[in-house]
Amino acid sequence: MIDLRSDTITKPIDKMREVMARASVGDDGYGEDPTVNELESMTAEILGTEAAVYMPSGTMTNQVAIRTHTEPGDEIFLHEHSHIYLYEAGAPAALSGVMCNLLKGDRGIFSAETLLNSIRKKDVHLPQPRLLCVENTHNRGGGSIWPVETLA
Repeated sequence: MIDLRSDTITKPIDKMREVMARASVGDDGYGEDPTVNELESMTAEILGTEAAVYMPSGTMTNQVAIRTHTEPGDEIFLHEHSHIYLYEAGAPAALSGVMCNLLKGDRGIFSAETLLNSIRKKDVHLPQPRLLCVENTHNRGGGSIWPVETLA
């Protein structure tokens, strides 16, 4: 069985532990870890990009994305049961200074109409709408997957 509930649920088998024990390691902060460097290079090649960065958790990836696409005082839109809102310790506010606008939907999937109805009129006193966060697969939605047509 493949369990996709979380990026922390993996239980390494003996062969995986052996490989980890033999792996060449170095300080990733200084770009000296050959395994991380190889993984980042391979990922960049697969994606056809100039470079890639290894992020060891979904939470880290979510928070880097939010900070990259927003400024303090902005508003992000996400499902009311999203991982970002429920399980990331208030990180959108703490790390990026953004407000969360929570959207209702079924098993983590909301409609375009719900999103559009949640966007407030432009006003200097309100946070600026900036980013839409879609969780796919959706943890609290039992692993639900957004239909491609709904995303479009």
